Amino acid sequence: MSSPTLSPTPAMAASPRPLPFSAKLLYGVGEVPITVLMFLSGIFLLFFYKTVMGLPPALAGVGLSASLVLDAVLDPYIGHLSDRTRYRLGRRHTYILPGALAMGVCFFLLFSPPQHLNRPVLFLWLLVCSIALRVTSAVYRIPYLGLGAELSRDYDDRTSTMAIRALFGLLGILAAAWLSFRLFFPDAADRLQYPGYPRLGMAFGAIMTGAGLFSFFGTLGYRNSGAASTIAAPHFFSGFWISMRNAAFRKIWIASTLFFLAVTLNFSMAIDYFTWYAKINGGGTLSSIWTYFGTGALLGVLMWLVLARRAEKRNLYLFAMAATAAVLLGAYLFVGDGRLFGTGHALPLMMGHVLAGIFASAYWVLPPSMVADVTDTDELSTGLRREGIYYGIMNFGEKIAAGGALFLAGILLTVFRKLSHGVVVTAHGGALGTHVIPLGAQAPPVDVPYVGLLYGPVPAVLILISLISMLSYRLDRRAAHGVQQKLAARANGTEHA
Repeated sequence: MSSPTLSPTPAMAASPRPLPFSAKLLYGVGEVPITVLMFLSGIFLLFFYKTVMGLPPALAGVGLSASLVLDAVLDPYIGHLSDRTRYRLGRRHTYILPGALAMGVCFFLLFSPPQHLNRPVLFLWLLVCSIALRVTSAVYRIPYLGLGAELSRDYDDRTSTMAIRALFGLLGILAAAWLSFRLFFPDAADRLQYPGYPRLGMAFGAIMTGAGLFSFFGTLGYRNSGAASTIAAPHFFSGFWISMRNAAFRKIWIASTLFFLAVTLNFSMAIDYFTWYAKINGGGTLSSIWTYFGTGALLGVLMWLVLARRAEKRNLYLFAMAATAAVLLGAYLFVGDGRLFGTGHALPLMMGHVLAGIFASAYWVLPPSMVADVTDTDELSTGLRREGIYYGIMNFGEKIAAGGALFLAGILLTVFRKLSHGVVVTAHGGALGTHVIPLGAQAPPVDVPYVGLLYGPVPAVLILISLISMLSYRLDRRAAHGVQQKLAARANGTEHA
């Protein structure tokens, strides 16, 4: 495929200045479409197509997985294209605009299949609309992430830009969680009926497009904020491998991919954990637990924003991820039958989710800021500004991790099922009973303690393993400033051999 030529955007200033707070806010609003799409599609899509529309679960899973695989493959290439683009709207805004316009429409269509479609046509509708949504959202998302790295060139200012973006993303999730149930599914029975889903798709599709356009026009004045280069950009595969050979980026990518693998595994076992291991069944209680997590994450983003000005990003990330692993271990060691907090008590879980939100939120602030620092080292060695492909590869890793987590969960459940000798143990009266239930009945997928292991200790171990790659990360504040000084000298023609 042919690619637009590299954008000849202005060179880095000799002294990078902080981005105005108003510009950070305008940029941050653009995160709302990304998180709203992520949350609502994860919560409702599979349920809607298999339960409300009657599509077999296997077909629904294939349709959604196919779009996810395509999204993973496209992300680095879209980033590569935006790095090379030379149009009047700039490298990033050229893609952000059509992506914002199209993804809201695709979101609406995905939740609005005509009723009474036969099975093949319904599957085709799901497949086409989900692929269209993933493609248009990738066209928006990857250049948007690359724009954030271009806007802020200061080591600490980048962290505040990413933190504000994370705050808007979390607010988008909380608003989607609250409004979707309150406005469209106030009663549990409403989730089984068709009419609420097209209305949800139209309302949130409009919000996604509106927030994307607001950020587009708000940051349009910064469309030429990238650095200049007269060097021909490498082709996609060459550029991909050049990026992966960057040692600092490779460490971040490995750590982030393994972390995403861990949290996706944890999330996939959440309902089983609450239902069978912790014995928390009330829908309102479960909603409150997730609200506490979101509240903790909002507090955490603010905390990391402050601390990142006093400590190195790497050290904060190591601490935050180790603490996240400790909280996950606590969910197994302190909750459950015979444990300190026992079962059926929501308060310990709420407090644990506040802590989990505080510590895990570091992932949304620190790695994106560190990747922005890496793009400076890339420019120093290649002469190119290639933020797009770096963020595309980061998202590629997240998609791999999401699929890998579901595969790993299936493998471990199979192993634990065999260890359970083909039976499961259920609970009676708040204590672990001995009544054997045939597999496939209304019962835990495996013996109850194994549910706790998959929710807590296994993800915790994966997170701790992910930190190994970050131990040798050396791009600290002093090194980043040194790289920027060399880039500024090169731009001003004062660089010495």
